Amino acid sequence: MKRIAVVIGILALILAAAWAQVSTPKPNPEQKQLEIWLGTWTYEGEAQQTPLGPAGKYTGKATVSPLFNGLFVEWRGEEKGTAGEFQWSEIDGYDAVNKKFVWYSFGSEGEFNTAHYTIEANAVNYAGTTRQGDKEYKFRGTCVFAPNRMTWTEKREVTLDG
Repeated sequence: MKRIAVVIGILALILAAAWAQVSTPKPNPEQKQLEIWLGTWTYEGEAQQTPLGPAGKYTGKATVSPLFNGLFVEWRGEEKGTAGEFQWSEIDGYDAVNKKFVWYSFGSEGEFNTAHYTIEANAVNYAGTTRQGDKEYKFRGTCVFAPNRMTWTEKREVTLDG
């Protein structure tokens, strides 16, 4: 019986040592670029009338936090405009196979977006698809950060016919 207890004890020590050596993955250089988004952002803009909504001004606030030790970032936002108020959430990460960043976002009105983007110096170029109800639209845009990366200007285009 003592031998069994000793063997179990040794096995437990070996497993504990092996478990301790398994470390949480660290963000690679590309994933560290996601840090450009971290923080709390307020925004405002003006939309043109489209099937996605009426023309008018909008304002919003988003908080971006690291997710899973910085391997991803998570956005949580609220927006107010002529179409009313809504909330949204987004997860961004790096797709090493396609060498692009990706985002998946979901809104309180049932819409969801998928997109890919690149980060080059102070510019982020993106393109993707938004689905609202039974409709699908393509979009693309550019965010240009100020040199201090504390603000950015964004221009987005949406195609309604594919």
